[in-house]
Amino acid sequence: MAQLHAALVREQNVTFAVALMKDHVLNNPSTADQQIQAVGAALGCSLVVLMGERNRKLRGNRKDVVDFVARVDPSRLPWRKYTV
Repeated sequence: MAQLHAALVREQNVTFAVALMKDHVLNNPSTADQQIQAVGAALGCSLVVLMGERNRKLRGNRKDVVDFVARVDPSRLPWRKYTV
């Protein structure tokens, strides 16, 4: 089993997940897309934004959600550890 640090957010009747990933995952588009699908399946959420652990780079499957997360201070997100 693996640990995942993520936040499930509901904003304006839209639920999405923000998941922390190693920076190198976000630098590889193919790997990032695979992780977006995996996180979505694990958390039961179709909208996913990945955030780099150190560089805070964002990548997701919907631009408007990524833009929203970019405007939010990461410390304000409801982070939890999930076992997947």
